[in-house]
Amino acid sequence: MLRLMRPHLAASFLLAAAALSGCLGSRLEPESQPGVHIAGIWKLNRAASDDPQKIITALRTEAEKKIRRAMNAAPPPPVYGGGEQGQGRRRSGARGSPEPEDMMAQGPGLGFGADPLRNSPTMHALRDVLNRGDYLTIRQSPGQVTFDYGNYSRSYTPGGRSVVSSETGVADQTSGWDAKQYVINIRPQLGPAMVEEYSLSPDGKQLIVKTHIGPFELQKVNLTRVYDSATAVVPNSGPSID
Repeated sequence: MLRLMRPHLAASFLLAAAALSGCLGSRLEPESQPGVHIAGIWKLNRAASDDPQKIITALRTEAEKKIRRAMNAAPPPPVYGGGEQGQGRRRSGARGSPEPEDMMAQGPGLGFGADPLRNSPTMHALRDVLNRGDYLTIRQSPGQVTFDYGNYSRSYTPGGRSVVSSETGVADQTSGWDAKQYVINIRPQLGPAMVEEYSLSPDGKQLIVKTHIGPFELQKVNLTRVYDSATAVVPNSGPSID
């Protein structure tokens, strides 16, 4: 049975589809441009990077407003099917996948003083990025690029496509070279999409990592982190979100 979509949600899905078609239009290549090498050992430069706390504060403010609006909204009236004697029963039907706002508002912990980002898929994705170690080792070869943060390591085949697990199920993953940067594009079936872009500064002395999350139930997150060239990885170097 077809279910009508709310007008504002329909517009959101159309915008998302347009953005997705734009991403798919730029094909990620299996080979980098000549002379482009991002391999090496890199250390996070916090002073030159975006302050994640400012991003989290903005997300928390937006989440509080949306949760307050959802909790204050009156529930829709039940729909009844008519009968010959005026008796009827509530019309049932599967609601389908939860909407982005519902994913954020559902579950325990929404009482006074609770963290409004506790159930936020966008915040979960951002937290996963911030929890990576401060040191990044990149190994680059024609058939494979590896990003090793110490506590998080992933290898990719340039120009390849695969299905990977995500918090809410599975996701379509593509990666490869786009001009002078390496791009990782992850699109879950349900949840915020994430794009990571790795490139060198003009002088080649710094690694610039740009992460884009969403938009989904909250506004789009754009996080830029700058890494300086390092000679060695400090043992047990943990993450920092300061």
